[in-house]
Amino acid sequence: MRATCVSADKPFPIRRFRGGYGEERSGMSGRRVTRYGISIKSVVTGLIIINVVVFLLSGVVTIPLPGRLIDSLMRRGNHFLAAAFQRYGLFVTVFSLFPILIRSMGWVWQVFTYMFLHGSLLHLFFNMYALLLFGRPLEQRWGRSEFFLYYICTGVGAGITTFVWNLLRSPMVPTIGASGAIFGLVLAFGLEFPETMLLLFFFIPVKARYAALIFGGIELVMILTGSMQGIGHFTHLAGILFGFLYYLLRIKRGRSRRVLKGNRLVTTVRSRLKAARPVRKSEVIQKAETIRNKIVRDLTLSDEEENLMKILHAAFIRDSSLCGPDRFDPKAGDCLRCEAFYACLYRYVLDLQ
Repeated sequence: MRATCVSADKPFPIRRFRGGYGEERSGMSGRRVTRYGISIKSVVTGLIIINVVVFLLSGVVTIPLPGRLIDSLMRRGNHFLAAAFQRYGLFVTVFSLFPILIRSMGWVWQVFTYMFLHGSLLHLFFNMYALLLFGRPLEQRWGRSEFFLYYICTGVGAGITTFVWNLLRSPMVPTIGASGAIFGLVLAFGLEFPETMLLLFFFIPVKARYAALIFGGIELVMILTGSMQGIGHFTHLAGILFGFLYYLLRIKRGRSRRVLKGNRLVTTVRSRLKAARPVRKSEVIQKAETIRNKIVRDLTLSDEEENLMKILHAAFIRDSSLCGPDRFDPKAGDCLRCEAFYACLYRYVLDLQ
């Protein structure tokens, strides 16, 4: 998994007003100061730390196996388990995805724990790099709980599918790595930020909407041709499949329910603008230009301007896909008639790319 994010069509805001995203605290001058970086409370940060710690424990700390344990397993007829302990060690044998051990020993936790193990430093690096690249924008948009649930469900779903697949083909081969969940993140990122430009393998430009199709196609070819043995291509495809099912059944359906519930979400921005005044879009644009200039000059916004930004922010997080920022003109007729006008106006005010 190698991709570099160039620009997002709707990245998380880099500046914050009251009620918005991000972290903020007051400086000595009394002005608002925006803090950048990764929060320790982030699910993405936590997952990266866990994966790194597990990698260090599995690669550095060696747990000796008593000879009596091996002899006991051999006498009881557990020849494969004894051989697995001797070849892979205690840590990998117990926590990687071993189909034959899940079936014979009932070690069902392996469909969960396998995605925290990695075979090499490069394996760990590229998975964690992809987790940071695709995971942070998704966590900002969905929230910590929803993102964590999506990550775990896609990883476990890929693990269950891999268990069934390998049980029929290679039940004695362990599977490790977070790639199943990572491929699910690639799919979700493409659905949430379709116009984002990515650099596949660091030099091939492609829109995010096509990334999952390209990766999925490559994995399918690898399975059909039998190329690059030793990589869980089927696990990657399963991560994409379960990610799509989760997105369709929970993320997209949840949005549809919020929109259909009294049609309130669709009319919220319009009604709040009318209640807060100004009513006309020309007045809103004028206010937005004033706010934009204040942000550039790092001036404090008035309460009325803060309220307007909250309303525009609500429109921004509601719309899942927008045209490119360079195509937006607040005074153009097509933009004024577009339903996503207020979402684009929010992005224009904060100068998000």
